[in-house]
Amino acid sequence: MNSTSLLKYIEQSIKTIQERTQSPVRVAINGIEGAGKTTLSKKLVEFLKAANHEAHHVGIDGFHNPKTIRYQQGRDSADGYYEDAYNEAAFVEQVLKASRKEKPYILPFIHDLETDEATEPDPIFLGPRSIIITDGAYLFKPIYRPHWDLKIYLKVDFETAMERGIQRDAKNLGGVKMAKQKFLDRYHAASRRYQKEVNPESLADLVIDMSSFGALKILKNRNES
Repeated sequence: MNSTSLLKYIEQSIKTIQERTQSPVRVAINGIEGAGKTTLSKKLVEFLKAANHEAHHVGIDGFHNPKTIRYQQGRDSADGYYEDAYNEAAFVEQVLKASRKEKPYILPFIHDLETDEATEPDPIFLGPRSIIITDGAYLFKPIYRPHWDLKIYLKVDFETAMERGIQRDAKNLGGVKMAKQKFLDRYHAASRRYQKEVNPESLADLVIDMSSFGALKILKNRNES
């Protein structure tokens, strides 16, 4: 399956949900760091907009906690990354629950990662058939889980994902060697804890094999089982 076929497949899954609800559809794209979550999310939003859907990308990175919180267990702490990196409660309130209010809206972000300062963006008000796409590494945690309408898990082995992540982040993390260590000690160590505690693949509605971007595969569709 190529990327266009995959996007059409996901669009159809969203349309099926829209047939039974008059509220915005909230889609989670989950997977370990380096799986391809952000790339797929942005491509999906572009595809949906081109198909005349109202679609919004709300990345979890816009809901980081300030450094004083997210590094309180140490800059390289896997537990700190898993427990403290994101303002999970704010995301639930200002995106997932806000999108189901009588006058639905979302806040696109609340924190500027570069300046480490809080932000106050204008809310984006939503139509009843709007689609919200969010990517993040821990989106199936219990705090988020009840609010998603479609849960997508991108499956890839840690070695492949780390290679992709290093290529992406080496410049910002001080080079290849330091980037690899950051993935081993913090990012992927946190993801291993997440997999053990949450078992995200088992919770997903769609599981997609992302081992090769040129040969994508649907491994599971809960609606077809």
